Amino acid sequence: MLATLGFLAGEAVEGKSFLWDASVSGPAITHLEQVPTVFWCLLIIGIGAAEQKRAVIGWKDPADVPFDKPGQLRDGYTPGDLGFDPLGLMPTDPEEFEIMQTKELQNGRLAMLAAAGFMAQELANGKGILENLQS
Repeated sequence: MLATLGFLAGEAVEGKSFLWDASVSGPAITHLEQVPTVFWCLLIIGIGAAEQKRAVIGWKDPADVPFDKPGQLRDGYTPGDLGFDPLGLMPTDPEEFEIMQTKELQNGRLAMLAAAGFMAQELANGKGILENLQS
């Protein structure tokens, strides 16, 4: 969902951003190759740390599971629930939680289709999404 927002925001702030001396320009699909290497190193470290924390929260220690049954989840762990809910949006009722989880999955799938559409449009004519909307 953030990728879809990133397409629009990245093009909207082109030339106005304090990041990288506002040197990233053009359609959003070309932005990634223009970003400095330091950013990628920090991004990989951040993603690795987040995935490590998720693995510790959700999965049993491999030393504590049978050899022929690796990757077991902890008892009471719901995939995707890392205990991060600063706005208190997660319902306490299990039925409501399941409905909210389904809505989140469906919104994520729709956003992936939107991002794929953005990429296809930019590849087709080489113009940014906002530029296409204005013409």
